[in-house]
Amino acid sequence: MLSKAEARKIMLAIPGTDERPWFNQPSVFIHDRFLAKTHHKEDAVTLQVGSMEMRDMMLEAEPRLFYITDHYRKFPFVLVRLSALNKTVLKELLLGRAAQLAAMKPIKRAPKVAKKKTVKKSAKTVKR
Repeated sequence: MLSKAEARKIMLAIPGTDERPWFNQPSVFIHDRFLAKTHHKEDAVTLQVGSMEMRDMMLEAEPRLFYITDHYRKFPFVLVRLSALNKTVLKELLLGRAAQLAAMKPIKRAPKVAKKKTVKKSAKTVKR
């Protein structure tokens, strides 16, 4: 059994990962792609998998370890129970998914444009 803090520490130990918000929750990314996060309500790790077929196979093969809620029904994510998880299994899951993400084409993002500061001018004119 792992705690959320232990799971987060293992996620961030994967080479090339960084933590940033995703849907206002701290999440772990690798190569600018979502990798995993500790779930904010469930005692679980949220892990994105390669496809819906992969998700369904994982759910069927290891129902004690993997599950989903209604929220994830239409998405290729599984929840991994912390109560059934150990460091080795989590690390293997993360490294496997990290290898899949590394093989994908990089995400092309538009460069960030600095916002111009606008100064509001007062409508009042002072007459002398």
